Amino acid sequence: MTVIEIKSPQELSRLRRLALAAQGLLQNKPYGRGLAGARKAINHLGYVQIDTISVVERAHHHVIHSRVPGFEPHMLNQLLINKDIFEYWSHAAAFLPITDFRFSLPYKNAIKSGQTHWFRSPDKKLMGELLARIRSDGPPLCQPCCPVGDIA
Repeated sequence: MTVIEIKSPQELSRLRRLALAAQGLLQNKPYGRGLAGARKAINHLGYVQIDTISVVERAHHHVIHSRVPGFEPHMLNQLLINKDIFEYWSHAAAFLPITDFRFSLPYKNAIKSGQTHWFRSPDKKLMGELLARIRSDGPPLCQPCCPVGDIA
């Protein structure tokens, strides 16, 4: 692995600016506005992690809003409907450019054919018990299934 030795404050400042510029955070409207800008931002970033943390708005909306003037959260649904992006568990749940969809296919096909499972070492006994309960009682609500004191 190559290590960059920073020898001066100017070099550190330059590296910071380079990193911020690469992320589209130094220019005004680097990807344009609205729906088209949101598409270009996701294409450039290559990955926007879907995050449920919501203080003012869900965190992934901040990622796009900070780079795309006129972005509205509903635009992500429109990009999905238009097949400009897709949602996938890449490292975590994420929105990815549709041009990268082909890279998800080998893993999806391995799961479909039974070569692997999305969960690397499933607890077959627990899965069987849960499926039996669903068959007998119907879909469980989270609270009766997992009382707060029982969550590890």
